[in-house]
Amino acid sequence: MRITLELSHRNSSITLPINNSYLLSSLIYNIVDKSSSEYAGRLHAQGYRLQNKAFKLFAFSPLCPANRRKWEMQDDGTMSTRERVLHFTISSPKSEFIEHLVVGLLHEPYVFVGRERFRVECVRRLDCPEISGDMRFIALSPVVCATKHAGDLYAQYLFPGDDDFERVLFDNLCRKFEALHGRRFDGDNGNFHFTLDQDYVVRKNGKVQKLITIKEGKPDETRVKGLLAPFRLVAPAELMEVGYECGFGERNSQGFGLVKVDDCVRC
Repeated sequence: MRITLELSHRNSSITLPINNSYLLSSLIYNIVDKSSSEYAGRLHAQGYRLQNKAFKLFAFSPLCPANRRKWEMQDDGTMSTRERVLHFTISSPKSEFIEHLVVGLLHEPYVFVGRERFRVECVRRLDCPEISGDMRFIALSPVVCATKHAGDLYAQYLFPGDDDFERVLFDNLCRKFEALHGRRFDGDNGNFHFTLDQDYVVRKNGKVQKLITIKEGKPDETRVKGLLAPFRLVAPAELMEVGYECGFGERNSQGFGLVKVDDCVRC
């Protein structure tokens, strides 16, 4: 299930850090907390556990100016817009999460992203597209795929063409499926294929990787590298649905892996 928030402000312009996914994640937890502090605390600390791994089972988009206007990037690491209305999409298959989110918004019509104050003008539920075993998606936020072997100090980020990319992406979806449904996914990755939109790659001169800093300037600052490009995925429909609702790849609750269906038909 997905909802889109329509946010407005009365300033002549607003300014946010370019790396603002942590602020948006904090916004979500703050909204949920207004409905149930117990649920918000449990979600943040534990999530939905699968053995020694926890999944939050939600994802979200960047904060987008209306009318498809782009943010104006500044040299000081901030971005600004004069657009008075912005959109923000949140996705989760967990009805309790969506319910707490909506109830939290009913308690307080104003929200903060960092120091910027917005009024929630509208909360709209989005229709779920028809999910099949062969779909094209547009990445709204970077898709993160990483692996870490025993003895490695840092994660190795993977991209299409790397040997383990499809396997790691498939395994991640299977673990989310099990955390969501309470049973293992009965299938293998023999019919799992990820293909980049090569026309888009050419238009971008191959620059389809995005480096995002989480908690910038804080002691636990982390830099995450992901893929930001349209793609085609052939996969079991059950896993396709998990990816669409929970986000593809890792770190979904930190602002990664949300996609929308690509309606353009290409050969």
